[in-house]
Amino acid sequence: MSKSDELPEESLLHAYVASGDYLDVFSVSLEGRTDLQTADMRVVADHMLNADIGWMKSLLAMRDKMAVPLGMKTTADLARDQRAGPVTERHAGDRIGFFKVYDIREDEIVLGENDWHQDFRLSIFRTSGDRPRIFAATCCKRHNAFGYLYLALILPFHRKIVTTVLDTAVGSPVRGVQVPGLAP
Repeated sequence: MSKSDELPEESLLHAYVASGDYLDVFSVSLEGRTDLQTADMRVVADHMLNADIGWMKSLLAMRDKMAVPLGMKTTADLARDQRAGPVTERHAGDRIGFFKVYDIREDEIVLGENDWHQDFRLSIFRTSGDRPRIFAATCCKRHNAFGYLYLALILPFHRKIVTTVLDTAVGSPVRGVQVPGLAP
């Protein structure tokens, strides 16, 4: 089960976060999930960001309807820029789901988007060893009053989405990869 956590010291997100930015971090154990412990971080991100969570898709659709009149980017606008081909061939500047990839390392991928009201980054960071974990950290840089209002309105949903995505990703098999003990 996921929990609120601290951003690991090794995370690239530390270089992005500034005083006054919003930052939250959640994590979940990867014990028993050797596939997620060893998978390419682009595969891990794809598995997490494309989790089939019906109520989350409904919330994003509702957000998109409200975003259009406000001049905000919609998930469909962003996803249109996604390059075809295997996710393992995506690099900085490409997209996974509707998220732009900013950096990829062996145990971390940083994704996000810039918009007129706020810029955000999502770090998916993995630790190994005796207690392997996956961390999802979100940093928001608000540019104006609407950025502050928008973040205040979405935070309760954001937290539920992140924890649900983490729990769902760790509890479900990665597409095309068999994991002993997990139903396909």
